[in-house]
Amino acid sequence: MGWQDRDYARPSPGSGPARRAWSGGYMRSRSVVTTLIVVNVAIYVFGSLTGNGLLYEWGAMQTRAVMHGQVWRLVTAQYLHAGVGHLLINMLVLYFLGRPLERMWSVRKFLTIYTLCGLAGNVFYMILGARGVIAPWMPAVGASGCIYGLLGIAAVLFPHATVYVYALFPIKIRTAAYIFGGIALFSIIVRGENYGGEACHLAGLAFGVWWALKGDHWWATTQWRLPRTFRRGGARGPSIFARKIAERREDEETIDRILKKVYDGGVHTLTDAEKRSLQEATERQRQREREAGRVDRL
Repeated sequence: MGWQDRDYARPSPGSGPARRAWSGGYMRSRSVVTTLIVVNVAIYVFGSLTGNGLLYEWGAMQTRAVMHGQVWRLVTAQYLHAGVGHLLINMLVLYFLGRPLERMWSVRKFLTIYTLCGLAGNVFYMILGARGVIAPWMPAVGASGCIYGLLGIAAVLFPHATVYVYALFPIKIRTAAYIFGGIALFSIIVRGENYGGEACHLAGLAFGVWWALKGDHWWATTQWRLPRTFRRGGARGPSIFARKIAERREDEETIDRILKKVYDGGVHTLTDAEKRSLQEATERQRQREREAGRVDRL
């Protein structure tokens, strides 16, 4: 039994997006990890058949190009690979690290975190390129920043889970994160053969650790959402105008109800909660009246 199949790597009942399951233990339909693997492999095959020229020329990470406005490279480079071995290792690790994490998150959340991990790596690569640590024209490709980000997240969430390095050596996943993070840092310091790539790895790993510690709180407090027009079925919620009308009506009803109670029994009959409600509703009403005569200057 792998660590991704253990109880602590499974979501609680009812959590995550609703998915259909195939009988017999086959992979669930609409797996975001499987989709990412298919996309990466398809892009590599297409590039191999067409000579990789345009894909690498316009999609690879390159500091100078990004600083001249080609910002899409920060994302497209995550889907390009330098060879079959590079692709194979990244996709295998994505499969084993991604499966338990996608069970915990929605598809949108997984894709967002996966992309942000890769962005963290590529932005750090660009910073080093802008400072001359890495040649600004040097291209970089690969999903390793994303993969190392998932490793950092898993190392925090499941620190005692066992993984097999190169399918041979069993170690705790937290230990694996320390080892690979240390290798990346050492390579950067001594300017190893792939120190630019290791910079992406280290930044992705650091972002993954941050996400595991603080990311869910950020996600909840910012209430990150796709625009309602892009949600399934195109259902639209109440507009800002409609919400303001409803809020105003509710405040008016609150003020009327409390003032009627004052009229009938006196101010001393109000509870502390009612006094606060009256004060807040009155302040919102005054704010709306002040804004009614305001004109923004463009």
